[in-house]
Amino acid sequence: MYSPNKVNKAEINKRLRDGLLEIDVYFWDSEWETWLQKSSGFSLTDDLNSAMALAKEKLKVYSGEIIE
Repeated sequence: MYSPNKVNKAEINKRLRDGLLEIDVYFWDSEWETWLQKSSGFSLTDDLNSAMALAKEKLKVYSGEIIE
């Protein structure tokens, strides 16, 4: 899931060891031309709908943009 300006993104990954969904936020570093992790700590859930809601909220907080 990307922010409207495409500079930030949120990823939802399923962990292999326990099947929980992990949400992280990244930003594009144009100097290094790579995505760097912006979020600290982590969010876990076992429900995809909850993961989507958490990802949108974290993306909104880190990007400062309205996420639909």
